Amino acid sequence: MSPAGLEPVLVKGRLSVTGLSINPNFSLEQVDAAQQRLNISGAFGLGAIEVLYFKGTVQRGLVDQIEMNRKALQAAFFDATGLDVPLSVVPAWMLGQPHSRYRSQRTATGFEQLGWRIAVSQDDALGRPRRIEAVKGETKVILGIKLWQ
Repeated sequence: MSPAGLEPVLVKGRLSVTGLSINPNFSLEQVDAAQQRLNISGAFGLGAIEVLYFKGTVQRGLVDQIEMNRKALQAAFFDATGLDVPLSVVPAWMLGQPHSRYRSQRTATGFEQLGWRIAVSQDDALGRPRRIEAVKGETKVILGIKLWQ
């Protein structure tokens, strides 16, 4: 059962990053009205990354079952991926929305935020994103969303 007013509760898909030969799975779960959990498995030479959010802010997480605070988690994510993306924006971007704490600009296909151009392709039948492409310089990240629950 979903928390009141929170849809979707679970988003699943695959990631593709320019220059990396892997395509890890991801899931973003709305645990309750204030908490989210991001899981990325088979990721970037790491077994798994889990990030726990509270009201849109990274609280802590696990990298290969080693617990880390938000600063260590952000550093491990950057070291593993080379992506200069604050982990705090990831849930909003996965839902095809700009993060409310950072300045953004709408574009014809999505938005720009933190130097990234985000293009969102909607599933017309569901009215939800099916593909999200984030581009900054030569780096491209593609999120293919397989499931909304």
